[in-house]
Amino acid sequence: MDSNLETTAEPQSHKRLIIVTWCSLVWGLIIFGRLVQLQVVEHEQLADRAKAQQTKELNVAAMRGQILTRGQGKLAMSVPVDSIHVTPLQIPDVDFATSLLSTALDLDPAEVERRIMTARRDGRGDLRLKEHATLEQVDRIRSFHLDYVSIRGTGRRIYPKQTLAANLLGSLNGDGEGEGGLEFSLNEELAGLDAKVLVERDSRSRGYGRKYKGGAPTAGANVRLTIDEGIQFSAESALREALVEGKIPFGSLVVLHVKTGEILAMASWPTFDPNVKLLQKGEMASRVNHAVSVPFEPGSVCKVVTMTAALETTNLRPETPILCGGTVMRILGRDIHDEHAYGVLPMELVLAKSSNLGSVNIGMRVGKENLHEYMRRFGFGSAVGLGLPGESAGVLYPLRKWQPDSIASVAIGHEMMTTTLQLAQAAGIIANNGVWVKPHIVMERQEPGEEPVKEVMPPPEQRIKPETAIKMRRMMEMVVLEGTGKAAKLKGYTSGGKTGTGKIFEVGKGYQRLYNSTFMGFAPVSNPEIVVVVTLNRTSKLAGGVAGPVFRKVAQNALRILGVQRDVPDTEPTPAPVIGAEDEEEEEEREMNVAEVDPNLVAGPKAPNFKGMTLRAVLQQSAAAGLRVDAVGSGIAKRQQPPPGAVLDATRRIRVVFSR
Repeated sequence: MDSNLETTAEPQSHKRLIIVTWCSLVWGLIIFGRLVQLQVVEHEQLADRAKAQQTKELNVAAMRGQILTRGQGKLAMSVPVDSIHVTPLQIPDVDFATSLLSTALDLDPAEVERRIMTARRDGRGDLRLKEHATLEQVDRIRSFHLDYVSIRGTGRRIYPKQTLAANLLGSLNGDGEGEGGLEFSLNEELAGLDAKVLVERDSRSRGYGRKYKGGAPTAGANVRLTIDEGIQFSAESALREALVEGKIPFGSLVVLHVKTGEILAMASWPTFDPNVKLLQKGEMASRVNHAVSVPFEPGSVCKVVTMTAALETTNLRPETPILCGGTVMRILGRDIHDEHAYGVLPMELVLAKSSNLGSVNIGMRVGKENLHEYMRRFGFGSAVGLGLPGESAGVLYPLRKWQPDSIASVAIGHEMMTTTLQLAQAAGIIANNGVWVKPHIVMERQEPGEEPVKEVMPPPEQRIKPETAIKMRRMMEMVVLEGTGKAAKLKGYTSGGKTGTGKIFEVGKGYQRLYNSTFMGFAPVSNPEIVVVVTLNRTSKLAGGVAGPVFRKVAQNALRILGVQRDVPDTEPTPAPVIGAEDEEEEEEREMNVAEVDPNLVAGPKAPNFKGMTLRAVLQQSAAAGLRVDAVGSGIAKRQQPPPGAVLDATRRIRVVFSR
């Protein structure tokens, strides 16, 4: 019986062994198959998943390039700072994290909790909690050793000069991109190239290794501007003072170097501090660059173009008598007005006195085709091309859209629009002997580790004849010496220019008793170095009294800063007389009541006797003798100052009053 039991047990244990063996074999095959699947079939996919769990890809912003003045001044620069980031999904206790982080970073606890909860709900893996942390805040965060908090280096944009040239520079938005001004237009060059960095993490998501993916970040280029810091400060100060005192809402100013086309200053009001973040959309009004973006009807400054066209397309000359008539001219049912009844004036005095009626008659002689052509030559109707955002081309209608009376409007600066920058370009052509040089504001660019590269400019162009430019400069000097621009007279320098008072037109209301008051001028007259254009928008006063003094302050300082040699005796300019409600005859008597020159003390040419002569005869005789006559009225010469036989001063000017 025992023998049978042993025989029976042996086959059973053999069967169990076979079963175990097969099970082990199957299990081994399953494991082998799984290993093949993991190591061969799904290797790349699993490796990527592991890599994603162990590493994190972060963006490293490049250091933004600097914006510099023509000297060594820094208008915009970036400094390295740290930002604080959290991983919202890894925060174990939101209440505790909120209390700790808000205290350490000086943030509002409710706002911190809201941002964290929003990021957790959206499944975000990264949240920048503090953009520019202080050194104290960074030290506090490091001391906590929190797994879900990281400290990253970044750059902070600062504007050391605060509001200086702010409307020109623009600022950065919340994403670190340019917003307005040069920061926007040069954003790609200034921003440089960002980089990707891979951060290796342990099981508790703590970083322990970093390496760049595709190379380190490349810093942005430094850009040097043509702006002179001293002239810019002077321009902004003078503009701000005039606008605040006069309660004028807007204004702009441009200073241009005549021979190079470099913009030495560009000011706009109102202004802002680009270090302060934009909080409300309404604040954008203070960030508009009025010098390039806001066109306006310029008024009488455009008479310079009308006179230039007349000198080159007609037989008119500075001394040619021009009929100005009374105070009103009616053209096609429309009235054009003058402040005074000038009768007949030589063309140079039409400009100096800014006679609308005389300018319209000159414009008629020029013709609409020629007038339109010269407006184009001076750059009106086309953007200057500084590359600034929002730069306006102004408005100059094509000839096919001109109405029968358009020539009368355009000749005196209406029915067209321009910007302060375009006026500076136009004045630069006259100041530069008829040669156009492209205005520009970028002097050079410098990539990291490379030499600066100068800005390439298009070749100059001769837009008007040199002799025409010289005549126009002399005529524009008379505006300052004898005409509407007396407040623009400089100390130690000759200057020339033109006032412009354009009435503001409002839809549905017509022309208002508010003006765009402009002075466009240059100095010195014989060899101009600078052009200064001032525009005050929505003022109740005429240009000579409000824009002229701003020109004087800015031009005086700019010439001093540039070291320009003085060309007249260093005497204080004569204050401009305030024109009240006196009639023309009283004004004439007042202006002629001047001290006579003693012929025994001064040797020089003597004044001829013009009394009893016609205007044409007076102008012919004075031109032959090299004298300059200020003619008032029409008919026969009745009075003159200085009187016949008196020794003339250096200006060689004689004022003659005509009457019938």
